[in-house]
Amino acid sequence: MRSLLLLLFVLWQSWPVAAAPENALQQLVSEGTAQFREGRLGQARKLFEQASERGLQSPSLHYNLGVVCYQLGDYDAASQWFARLLNGRDQALASYNLGLVALADERPDDAARWFRSILEAADEAPEKVLGLAERQLADLGEGPERASVQGGLSPQGYLSLGGGYDSNLSSTPEASASNDGGVYAELIAAGSLNYSLGRERWLTLDLVGFARRYAEDEDYDQQLLQLKLGGMQSWRRWIFGIRPVFSQSWLSGEQLETRWGGEWLARSQECLPGSDWGCDLRVSVEQIDGGKGYEAYDGQWYQAQLGLRRRFGVLELGARYRLELNDRHDLSEPEGFVSVSPTRHEWMLDARYRLKPGLVVGAEAMLRHSRYGKPHVWIDPDSGEQVERRREDDLKSVGVMAELSLGQRWLVRQQWVFQHQDSRLRVYDYRRHGLVLSLEGVF
Repeated sequence: MRSLLLLLFVLWQSWPVAAAPENALQQLVSEGTAQFREGRLGQARKLFEQASERGLQSPSLHYNLGVVCYQLGDYDAASQWFARLLNGRDQALASYNLGLVALADERPDDAARWFRSILEAADEAPEKVLGLAERQLADLGEGPERASVQGGLSPQGYLSLGGGYDSNLSSTPEASASNDGGVYAELIAAGSLNYSLGRERWLTLDLVGFARRYAEDEDYDQQLLQLKLGGMQSWRRWIFGIRPVFSQSWLSGEQLETRWGGEWLARSQECLPGSDWGCDLRVSVEQIDGGKGYEAYDGQWYQAQLGLRRRFGVLELGARYRLELNDRHDLSEPEGFVSVSPTRHEWMLDARYRLKPGLVVGAEAMLRHSRYGKPHVWIDPDSGEQVERRREDDLKSVGVMAELSLGQRWLVRQQWVFQHQDSRLRVYDYRRHGLVLSLEGVF
């Protein structure tokens, strides 16, 4: 309703300029406005477009065309008309309407970018438009940006309840697969709290909890708690942050790993000025302490990740590269040696396509190469001789998913993933199918 009122406000404000029937072109605009008021949107658009084609170019006409195209659901045309007003005195109002169009077209990232641009030029924006942009960002869960403008605390949360099937269970990341399948239920809960230190700086607290329980074999049950507390800084269209990280994981109720370290991040909706590519860069360093029986995992973990994302209308594409380095103690025993210190290169591509409002389908493909720091050593059971060979794995994964929106805050997601790992040490070869159905909400 708030969005509709603003659009009607725009039309009303433009009426005195466009309505005076001083000539034939203005008469077309006057008739188009009358058609709009009577609800005949298609005829109103036709009259407005005739006026434009015959040479009338005014901010009021462009506003009217943007409003009519928005009401008709032609979001591409609405964006084009509103965009013509970005270089004039109504830039803030045009940006707000472009944000509304992006929301209606189910492009929340683009909408947030338009609303944030109003806040970044707050000194030039009308107070009413500024307040509307702030509320839209709050509805989108843009906590940091909202906190930096309004001050105080800005909370947001995420919850996922799901269940699925894993055809080939595995416990620790470096273990061989079991060739056993299992049904599981899982819960993911995340929350974020942001506190303003000014318009461009804020503190952020992030908490994540994950639990997965298998119906038939509790040896594979997993739990994770993670905490990130850090400082964030916005600069132009970029956000930078440094965050200490602490996490604790459990396997079958027993402590698996305690991690603590730090993360540096930078992200933007525009990698370069005027670019349509969004960027996400992260660098992490962590110290790991394994629990009882998992001392081989003690050591350090380093990671660098670069992600890119772009939207082409109803199609969204993403790409990611991740480098992971491990320096662990490894498992050394009289009968052999096992390395748990891989160097990994991972590449991922994904695509999301909106079939219709509220229904999104997607696909992803991933390739990960792992090379372990030292050769594995073991005694061959047939010959009794010692064998030494370095482990190298190639993991290939493909997946498809569908998301059905249940409103602004909830959706249902179904995902199927197939993985195939080809290892130089055959004991680590495996194939795995996974299927999960989840109910997800944001608050």
